[in-house]
Amino acid sequence: MKHGKNISHLIGHMAYIILYLLLITFSILLYDSANLMILLYLGYIILLSGIIILLSSVQSRKQAMKNGISKESLVENGLYAFIRHPEFLGHILIILSLVLISQHPFNILIGAILILLLYFAMCEEEERNIEKFGIAYKDYMKRVPRINLLLGFYRKRRRPDSNRRPPG
Repeated sequence: MKHGKNISHLIGHMAYIILYLLLITFSILLYDSANLMILLYLGYIILLSGIIILLSSVQSRKQAMKNGISKESLVENGLYAFIRHPEFLGHILIILSLVLISQHPFNILIGAILILLLYFAMCEEEERNIEKFGIAYKDYMKRVPRINLLLGFYRKRRRPDSNRRPPG
């Protein structure tokens, strides 16, 4: 059974990569096809945000390893303190930005499929993390939203922190 799951996982990855490359290619070829400058500028802002989130996610994991947390441990520092899947969020934002930059219906379809594949991958990763980390990951899931960064900032701000002193 596990062999079949690995093959379907591999096929899913290959489909994702092919679709992502198509999205990038068509974003270049169909650049600003609707000629809506506001969407073009919004696309570039979202693209920059997605890249920053991806780089910050990588930096959070590197910092965790520098602090002695192994590669196989649950990372809860940096961006992972606010959302459980910053890399997925970064990719979703990049996909959305490419759709806005191209402004073409074909890219909307490809983008929607890619975001759906990312959603399924997030769910699959959460199942693996629950198996791997058990209750620690379930507690993390209760505290930290999946990809809603605004909710993550809000929850983090409202959460009692052992380093904060009470007012007065």
